[in-house]
Amino acid sequence: MPLPVLLLRAAGAWSRLRPPSVAGRSFRYGGRPGLAVPPRLPAALPAPRRLLLAGSGTGCVLLGLLRSAARCQEATVPNGPPAAPEPPETPPETPFDWPLFWTFLRPQLLALSAAVVLALGAALLNVRIPVLLGQLVDVVARCARGHVATYLREVRRPALRLLAVVYCLQGLLTFGYIALLARVGERVAGNMRKALFSALLRQEVAFFDATRTGQLVTRLTADIQEFKSSFKLAISQGLRSGTQTAGCFVSLYLLSPRLTALLLVALPALVGAGAFIGAFLRSLSRQAQEQVAKATVVADEALGNVRTVRAFAMEEQQAGLFRAEVDRAGRLSERLGLGIAAFQGLSNLALNGIVLGTIFVGGSLMAGDQLSPGDLMSFLVASQTVQRSLASISILMGQVGVVRGPGTP
Repeated sequence: MPLPVLLLRAAGAWSRLRPPSVAGRSFRYGGRPGLAVPPRLPAALPAPRRLLLAGSGTGCVLLGLLRSAARCQEATVPNGPPAAPEPPETPPETPFDWPLFWTFLRPQLLALSAAVVLALGAALLNVRIPVLLGQLVDVVARCARGHVATYLREVRRPALRLLAVVYCLQGLLTFGYIALLARVGERVAGNMRKALFSALLRQEVAFFDATRTGQLVTRLTADIQEFKSSFKLAISQGLRSGTQTAGCFVSLYLLSPRLTALLLVALPALVGAGAFIGAFLRSLSRQAQEQVAKATVVADEALGNVRTVRAFAMEEQQAGLFRAEVDRAGRLSERLGLGIAAFQGLSNLALNGIVLGTIFVGGSLMAGDQLSPGDLMSFLVASQTVQRSLASISILMGQVGVVRGPGTP
């Protein structure tokens, strides 16, 4: 209520409290009408004292009204709806601390070195598989053309070499390096969790007031688990894929320099197109994740300040705001799914086209006795190995950001 209106009402109440001054007016006292004499009042006070009392009373009333007005102004709240929460700013990326990581990795250096050696051995054996398969196909083709009766004796040696020397030994080496990497990864992750928990316990109380507990628990569990998986992938897939790519290119050149030259012409163009499409898909995926984060912030702010939302009856508006953010995130994720589907379709088309082109050109070379059936088979298998290795390397490059990790609190 405005202050002048309060003052006018107070003045009216003060005038009604004064005794009547009109003589001969009828009053009702004790339930008996007709008494014309007003009740006896005390003797009038002197003028200075009356002025003092009146001034004191008026001052008290004014002070009370001003205090009430001040309290009303303090209690005034804005009538507008609460503003939409802003998403948290992305912290700057912290450079990877290699010396600190070395302190965790150094106690496991022996096991890690053994795992690296076993992984390289498995990769080199995998390079030999296409060559041995080509020799086996040559024996089969020769026996099929000449109807050789000693087929089992002819095919036994390359088959046993392929089975015992390559397949069995490769399986043992793969078992060894995967087991050693699992041991190294678990111990490094355990030491990192212990060190991180000890560092968190030494933080100031203000740090826990400013940081959510769920964030810290995520750092202790999910983030370290993701780091461990990415570290093992970088050691195993990185070394094996790189070694297989280099070794298979050497094998391809030894088998047929002409086919290798054609492959080197087509493969970089395909890899470049795939890298461009992959960069676009990573950007779209980042946008979708940021939009999901915005929707999460809206939900977190609304649920964390549910009293304010209820006080302003803003349930429907907050629900509409959350639905709009979720719908926007869904549209971005759908676009990402369409992009991934198109990328996979184009990849399959390109890989099958490479196989078809290899068979077409290799068949012409076989017709001119420049290439044997076994060599063509070896070339096809080696080219497929190169393609799988390049795909693994591209996946590994996508995990580089995860291995480095964002800045932790």
